[in-house]
Parts: sequence; C-alpha cells; structure tokens
Amino acid sequence: MSVTAIQIGLHPGAVDYQSADFAQFKGLTREGLAKANSDNVAGLRAAGYEVDNCLIQTGQAGAEKARAWLAGKRYDAVLIGAGVRLVASNTLLFEAIVNAAHAANPDCRFVFNYSATSTPDDIRRWYPNPADATPAA
Repeated sequence: MSVTAIQIGLHPGAVDYQSADFAQFKGLTREGLAKANSDNVAGLRAAGYEVDNCLIQTGQAGAEKARAWLAGKRYDAVLIGAGVRLVASNTLLFEAIVNAAHAANPDCRFVFNYSATSTPDDIRRWYPNPADATPAA
C-alpha cells in the first residue's frame, strides 16, 4: 500500500506577496509558489507516493476546504505549508487544520516544510519508502 499524503498550502492567488507577513519568504512569487506546488506533487507521485494537493484561501473558507479534504480520505502524512504555519495572521487557520486532521486522521503524522520546495524531502523524513506506511521513528 502506498503512503497517502496531503499537501495543504495557500493557493498562490491567496498570498499577498508584498505584505509584511510574507516578507520572511524572500523571493517568493506567485509563479514560484505555483511551480513549487506542482513540482512537489509530481515528484512525490513519480516516486510512488499517493499525494493530494489541497490549495486553500485564508480564513474560514480555507479551513472549511481543508476540513472537507481531510474528512474525505485517510492520510498517513499531513503536510501543512509554511505560509499557513509561520504567518501570524494565519494562526487560527493553522489551528483549525491541525484539529481537523487530528479528528479525521488520528494516526497521521504531521509534516512541516521549511520552504516551498522542500516538501518531498519533508515527507520522506517520516516515510522514506513510499510503499511502507509505517512512519520512521
């Protein structure tokens, strides 16, 4: 059985790249974020992981979309992107996603990326073998 993972991150159109909240992500652009999202998913799928890419808006709409995706399928790994986790104005969104993931997938491992392009290695940190859903210690 393949490792199932969901990448939950902000839709590239939902990010205010000029805001102080996102200044910590040097050089981040709409095009760069869109490319990183699609490259992450393609790379993981090519390696044998079963990956869903849930791109969300901020606020309640984002929380509801993430909640629906998390309730619709069992996931071994739930990756929540840095734009959700590390931006203070998204704290309630992050909290809602963590609680929804925990409720829908109590055995999942939470995975946190350190950049928009690091996701494949971050998933592999917990699940080095895409055919083995036993998390690394």
